[in-house]
Amino acid sequence: MTASPEEIDRIAALARLRFEPEEKEEMIHDIGGILSYVEQLKSVDVEGTIGAAVGVDWPAPERTPDHRPDPLMHPPSEQAPDWRDGFFVVPKLAALDRGSEGEER
Repeated sequence: MTASPEEIDRIAALARLRFEPEEKEEMIHDIGGILSYVEQLKSVDVEGTIGAAVGVDWPAPERTPDHRPDPLMHPPSEQAPDWRDGFFVVPKLAALDRGSEGEER
């Protein structure tokens, strides 16, 4: 199975890509290989198998009401350059200092 140049153009537009003519020919070849592989996968007999999206026959164990997260070896406050009231403090982005017209506030 192959992909047409028009299909490659549509895929490129959706992905916001631009290909040179020689790159487009390479993409036609590569996507054709992928499509051939997908066609090959369609012929695999999966009767009687459980798919990854299918649930299992047993429920996941529930946590006990007193379950707590595992403690960290080192709390984040020990590694943060600036830590206040349980939050990392980071510098304000310069872009946030500009008004809607780009002038400094």
